[in-house]
Amino acid sequence: MPIGETVITVTGNLTADPELRHTGEGVPWLTFNVASNSRNWDKTTATWGEGRTLFLRCTAWRWLAENAEKTLTKGTRVVVTGALRQFDYTSADGIQRTGYGIDVEDVAVSLRYATATVQRTTRGNSDRQPGDDPWADARPAKGKATPWPGSDQASGDTPPF
Repeated sequence: MPIGETVITVTGNLTADPELRHTGEGVPWLTFNVASNSRNWDKTTATWGEGRTLFLRCTAWRWLAENAEKTLTKGTRVVVTGALRQFDYTSADGIQRTGYGIDVEDVAVSLRYATATVQRTTRGNSDRQPGDDPWADARPAKGKATPWPGSDQASGDTPPF
């Protein structure tokens, strides 16, 4: 992650099954929504109540995207870490709105209410590319930063979706 990013870690539940897509260069990217609820203690009723819900649109790339797509389903409780992003969009009723999301650095299944079995994938380390790496030609040259994987655009351009 670049220096100066606003890093955030959120725990919540997936609101739908993740959606795996591919860029024009064949680089996989995954989107999913996480709903994070707060709980508040109400002194007057001596009970816990639900607070506001924060909805975040999460985007993962490459191997993380493929692994997450095979693992995550609607309702899964996850812990997501990444860079906080703000975006503008037009709602279905034509109103201009602002939303928030995370460029995912890592995602894990929460073990608070579930168990998990870990299965390692076989890939080369990050310093070398395996011979069968479908994204080897989509990697930026050393020292050349691109805002979105597989992109040759200058920093600050919009993502390929």
